[in-house]
Amino acid sequence: MSATNNNLPKKTIILPAVKPGKKNGKYETALLLDFVSKTELPFTIAALLVYEINGDRNYKVFPLNGEKSLRDFNKLPHEVVYSIRFLTTEKLAVIKQEAGRNYNSNNRNDVSFKTYVEQKMLSHIYYRLQELKPFNALLKWYCRYADDLNNIFIRPAAFSNYTPKIYFELVRTQSGLLRMLVLININEEYFPLTDFTRRGFLLQSKNEFFLLSPKDVDILNKYPQGYVDVQPEKETDFLLHTAEPLSKNYTVNRDVLLQDTVADTSLQPKIYLGELNNSFLMITTKWQYGEFEIDDEPGDMFTAVADGKRYTVKRDVAAENETKAFLCDMHEKFSKQRNGYYYLPFAEAEKKQWFVKFYRKLIDKNIPVYGMEQLKHFRYNTHVPVIHIHFDGKGIDWFDLRVEINYGDQQVSLADLQKAIFNKQSFLLLKDGTIGAIPEEWAQEYGMLFRMGQVKKDSIRLSALHHTLLNNIKDGEAITAKAIAKQFKEKWQRLQQHTERLYTVPKTIKASLRDYQQAGFEWLCLLDEMQWGGCLADDMGLGKTLQAITFLQHVSNQKKKETHLVVCPTSLLYNWENELKKFAPELTCFIYYKGSRNYDADTFKQYNIVLTTYGCIRSDIDQLEQFNFGYIVCDESHVIKNPAAQLSKAVVRLRARNRIILSGTPVQNNTFDLYTQMNFINPGLLGNREFFKSEFSQPIDKYGDKEKSAQLKKIIYPFFLRRTKEQVAKDLPAKTEITLWCEMEEEQRKIYDALKHYYRESLLQRIAEDGVGSSAVYILEGLTKLRQACNAPQLLKDYKDVTNASVKLEVLGNELEENIGDHKVLVFSQFTGMLQLIADALRNNNVPFLYLDGSTKAEQRQGLVQQFQTTNEAKIFLISLKAGGVGLTLTAADYVYLIDPWWNPAAEQQAIDRTHRIGQQQKVFAYKMICRDTVEEKILALQQKKQSLVKDIISEDAGFIKSLSEEDVKYLFE
Repeated sequence: MSATNNNLPKKTIILPAVKPGKKNGKYETALLLDFVSKTELPFTIAALLVYEINGDRNYKVFPLNGEKSLRDFNKLPHEVVYSIRFLTTEKLAVIKQEAGRNYNSNNRNDVSFKTYVEQKMLSHIYYRLQELKPFNALLKWYCRYADDLNNIFIRPAAFSNYTPKIYFELVRTQSGLLRMLVLININEEYFPLTDFTRRGFLLQSKNEFFLLSPKDVDILNKYPQGYVDVQPEKETDFLLHTAEPLSKNYTVNRDVLLQDTVADTSLQPKIYLGELNNSFLMITTKWQYGEFEIDDEPGDMFTAVADGKRYTVKRDVAAENETKAFLCDMHEKFSKQRNGYYYLPFAEAEKKQWFVKFYRKLIDKNIPVYGMEQLKHFRYNTHVPVIHIHFDGKGIDWFDLRVEINYGDQQVSLADLQKAIFNKQSFLLLKDGTIGAIPEEWAQEYGMLFRMGQVKKDSIRLSALHHTLLNNIKDGEAITAKAIAKQFKEKWQRLQQHTERLYTVPKTIKASLRDYQQAGFEWLCLLDEMQWGGCLADDMGLGKTLQAITFLQHVSNQKKKETHLVVCPTSLLYNWENELKKFAPELTCFIYYKGSRNYDADTFKQYNIVLTTYGCIRSDIDQLEQFNFGYIVCDESHVIKNPAAQLSKAVVRLRARNRIILSGTPVQNNTFDLYTQMNFINPGLLGNREFFKSEFSQPIDKYGDKEKSAQLKKIIYPFFLRRTKEQVAKDLPAKTEITLWCEMEEEQRKIYDALKHYYRESLLQRIAEDGVGSSAVYILEGLTKLRQACNAPQLLKDYKDVTNASVKLEVLGNELEENIGDHKVLVFSQFTGMLQLIADALRNNNVPFLYLDGSTKAEQRQGLVQQFQTTNEAKIFLISLKAGGVGLTLTAADYVYLIDPWWNPAAEQQAIDRTHRIGQQQKVFAYKMICRDTVEEKILALQQKKQSLVKDIISEDAGFIKSLSEEDVKYLFE
């Protein structure tokens, strides 16, 4: 906002003043901030007489010219009058003249004369107003301003004692742009700059004014809109040349950027060798922090830019100094050298094998050495290196390997070779002083074997989990045959060939498993024999739950005294209960949730399955970790992908004989998502977190390293089973319909129950008086309200602004985010308000979508259909059931979600058949979202019990109400 008002209003509203007197009323003298008078400054300060006559307030403005104009302020303390004196026009004229003289005498050309003088005058006024702040309680202030219609008003004003602070925050807009917001910190509360009116160094909020320091004014002048957007290609430059300089004087919140690597970055010293003037061995120290290598220069912090982001890393100065002290102890000359490197004449480096001993000490201290290929003065070993690996015994879940490495008659320890390969060194210094080259293929053949094993002297102990690492080394197959039971190897091969059934589905399972489901069940059984955990990662809709239940029945038959634990999201809790009852009715199940959350080991032991939620695990882990389960099954295991989350830490604490995880999307964002999940089922399989991050996650996700990706697959493939819908298409029916049970949280449930109670009482009374037929309209009204409450209470007028609770929005959001992947989806609802809520949620998450309801024009519909069918710009289509349930061909979709299925099965089928029709090349999965213990679940029961009733409900005609008995109404609303 411009601080100077150049367009003076034509109309002034000032009540007439009467000369004060005892009979006329009382008056007071005040100071006036004048924002309408013509001046080169954003405002002027004048005096104001305020009269109160018969209860009416009147004003008279007069300028602060000089000493005489201060007479009415003499009752104020001397210090106050003294400061006001410097705000008179007389004093300001002197300041203006001095500023003009200084500008001319100093030959200023970096700023205009007008701007320079204005800055000096404003600076003078600013400091005088600061002097007056301690006396705010004694001073009366008013302000004169113009409104949008050029009317002038005078209102009381006040100066705040709080000093405003500028605060910058980096955020991402919905379109992904980096934006820097300008906020004002007032007493630790933050407000957008746009909440204030700027008038020079004054920030105005209603009638309250805050004093900005002159330097703050200069900064805010750069951001008149209160923010600045940064184009993607300019982010790095903006961070370095704008955000970084600002952060030296202001707080700049950069949490939105991936910059904080302090916690996850440790120091790795590195030594580089070279030759100086062909006469000296030169030794240079560098420091590796994560992916950043820095020189040995002063400072306790360093910054680096990668991938358009700025990283700030704290250096481990104490560890760096310890390393330098260690090097200085290597030779008496080093402590006196201050060149940033150490050096020795070649003769001294070779004397008494100093160089060999120096190298050995570095290796023993795990400090890698680089640059040997630069040393022309030293000899290279000409022998071809040879490595031999021998099987050396085994235990229950491990086996030992003995390793020999030779360069001719020079033997190299396994530990030395392991460290060299870890640190990507190309050379070793041998005991005779020669330099031995490490073959490039060794890193690929043996690198992962050395990384995953525990090296001790010249042997390596390898977990049986890692037996696949032997596949590509010399004699690896023979070693594997000794390390892994022959019976397991044979079964594994037979399972891969699909030529016979290794395990029989329990007779008590009430389902016919498809071929791929049979194979998944047998895979779990085989892993059980080896006591290895597994991740069943089949595509959504392929029956992971059924395979897991079949396996649980299998192990329950074998170990009848074991109790198994199934952990799932709250929204799937009752899906699991229903599936267990449906497919394995002989398995007893205890639901550990809400009112039944009283841990009792004896109670658990009475059941085959304990079924609970991730939230219960997090809250009750101290009790639940006391129980030793048979199997733990984690459904939707991507929930525990973050190893630092409290939930993940809690789940890992659970005790069990073995573990299984189920997820259609175990990797959602990056490879690191795999770590906690795979470590949960098979601890140690992927090493520790730091190892996995540096060895696999970063190379694969950041650099697309295909070799690392192949190595990771080799490690996990025995424990990881994924079949896509396309791979097993021949085994699938054309259309699969699934009920997706939704469990309301407490807030939504209270609203639903309140509505149900209200309609139950009022309807039963009305039916008793008038009969069911005469109450049809009210019954339909009640059903509609309850259905809306199931969807989202926000759809109801009385609850629109009361709550954001909606289990269906939550469940649908999770489904779309976690399970859909590359599939296309239709989302149907009868309520356009619900579609709007879904649309808002998708927009907030920057998810593109298409939308069609009854208001969509006919000519637009075909364009939307064509866009959905032929492009991948938007993979989600939100459709009103009535507007799009018929007449549309949307065969590009293979997933359908019915948010609020109507009691009309035919209407549901019409919606599903938008995709399941001629031209559909894929298998279709349709999900019907039903809130448990609501009118929705009751209608499902009525669909099966009263087919004729359903046909009436189909039409939504009040006529069907007449066929309802009073008992039916009670059932629907109970």
